[in-house]
Amino acid sequence: MHKGQELWRENRAEFWFRALFWTFWLSVVTFPIGYTARDVFPLLCVVFLVGYYRHAWARSVWRRLGVRPLFYCLWAMILLGVVCSGDVWDSLKHAGTGLNKGFILPIIAMECVRDARDLRRLVWACVAACVWQGLDGVWQAWTGYDIMGYPLRFGRLTGTLGDYEVGNYIALAIIPAFGCRYLLRRRLGPAGSFFACALLLTPAFFLLQGASARSGVLAVASAFVFWWLLTRGRRNFLALSGAVFVMLCFALLQASRMSPETVANDGRWSLWYLGWRVFCEHPFFGAGAGQYNAAFRALGLVPAKDVITISHPHNLYLDILYAHGLVGFALGMTFLAGFAWWGYRHIRQRLLMRHDGDADRREYWILAGWFWVGYMGWLVNGIFGHDFYRIWWLAQAMCLLGIFIGAIVNGSGAVGEAPPEAAGEAPPEKADGAP
Repeated sequence: MHKGQELWRENRAEFWFRALFWTFWLSVVTFPIGYTARDVFPLLCVVFLVGYYRHAWARSVWRRLGVRPLFYCLWAMILLGVVCSGDVWDSLKHAGTGLNKGFILPIIAMECVRDARDLRRLVWACVAACVWQGLDGVWQAWTGYDIMGYPLRFGRLTGTLGDYEVGNYIALAIIPAFGCRYLLRRRLGPAGSFFACALLLTPAFFLLQGASARSGVLAVASAFVFWWLLTRGRRNFLALSGAVFVMLCFALLQASRMSPETVANDGRWSLWYLGWRVFCEHPFFGAGAGQYNAAFRALGLVPAKDVITISHPHNLYLDILYAHGLVGFALGMTFLAGFAWWGYRHIRQRLLMRHDGDADRREYWILAGWFWVGYMGWLVNGIFGHDFYRIWWLAQAMCLLGIFIGAIVNGSGAVGEAPPEAAGEAPPEKADGAP
């Protein structure tokens, strides 16, 4: 308490930053524990963010972010999905729930990465979430109930989310957690760090397999492909073998879920067809956010495999297309693909640079790269995953997005250098994150 009071008197900006960072860190660790944590922590972060901006606006990431208009595309898409909806009030409620639990999170997350130490701590936060949630899955498999009392659902693990959707959650949490291998490498060496990382993440992989989430497994497998694209080199063909290994393990352990018959009879094909029919009926501005069910019913259509109350087409891109039309889809994809390309270009450039023996700086960009890969894994997960406005799922993606944005913009102060606050203002040439 004494240190906090002293910091409050001497450096208000640092006081607010620490409050913001540790609240966000706790939100990452406790994310799967329940709706209360996911509702409360972002609101607390907003309070601390306002305090930080008041005292450190000149050096904030948001102020120095050169690609800020990409966020304007997202907001325009959301506005379009409400204003042009067949039921404006219902769409406002559907999209508005993401305001504090999704859309504010990338701005919060980007301000939580000032240097390599912050990135390391956030990687360990992902590892901690994977470990405790994975162990909860082990406990549920053993006893039949998780620590919150949730039973298995249709024989699949649910974790504390209470549904086998936990497979998609743990898949997206595992990807940035892979960065712990590089944090352990200095002490344990290449082989030791590999086995230590595998040991830490084994419970999470157990949960992923037990939840039998095919789209989650696909996201994890794709992560190794994206890592190879980010760091292409002769040695990195091992990354591609990692993708093959993940898919083979799941195919062997969940053979029934991967059989051609099961895939052919999947209800998603019918849901995609319904979504396409809705889009064809509302091609330019869409049917409105959250109007999938009402729209296909209005056309006299019914799902072939799923219940009539199904609320989304189980495809991120089709969900954006039917709800916002071609105009909104163009805006949404400008946001999603724009940050994917921007992150790839900046991080790959730094990873290919010679760091003159500066292992800390290279480690910084490796960790930033894994958060970018996590975001890309979400985009892959969305091919068969949820709807865009699925709050917990969107929140995960926005956190990953914000973290690698902050890492890129603050990359010049990544290791050993004073962060931009030392000068009060960031030089204009660093506005887009270039070191």
